[in-house]
Amino acid sequence: MGGIISEKSIKFTKKNQPMAFLKIEDLVGSVEVIVFPRQYQKVMGRLEVDDKIFVKGKAAVENDQNGKVIAEDIIYFDELGRDLWIKFKTMQEYENDVDELMQLFTNNIGKDEVIIYIENPKSIKKFGKSLTVDAKNALFDTLINKYGKNNVKVIEKNIENN
Repeated sequence: MGGIISEKSIKFTKKNQPMAFLKIEDLVGSVEVIVFPRQYQKVMGRLEVDDKIFVKGKAAVENDQNGKVIAEDIIYFDELGRDLWIKFKTMQEYENDVDELMQLFTNNIGKDEVIIYIENPKSIKKFGKSLTVDAKNALFDTLINKYGKNNVKVIEKNIENN
């Protein structure tokens, strides 16, 4: 599930280990999320009210009480990254621009992966983690101006793939 942290409280176990109780809200409603010490150690200092997070975990439902989620993993929205797709009509067109593109990418380092799509002959070049950029802001605007709105696309990554 995903949403915005609307409330946060820290409690300590009998062994004096910190854990968190969060209230996560989305457009439909809210749910309490329990973050036990082992998981809390991984995100301690980062879980704040108004943070946007995804929570992977197990539902805990008891009679006559609202359900809760026991957090097994917490992922921040901004950690997911995106895929930046750039489409070229031909391999020659791509090869003519590759040096300029690489310079743009080098000047806009981030965590979004770059994927080049060539229409003729059909092929895809994925740079993977070896070349990551900040796909929004100035880079995106520059690419739209150069290649056109229909040839540049940013796609948010799916939580299921992380």
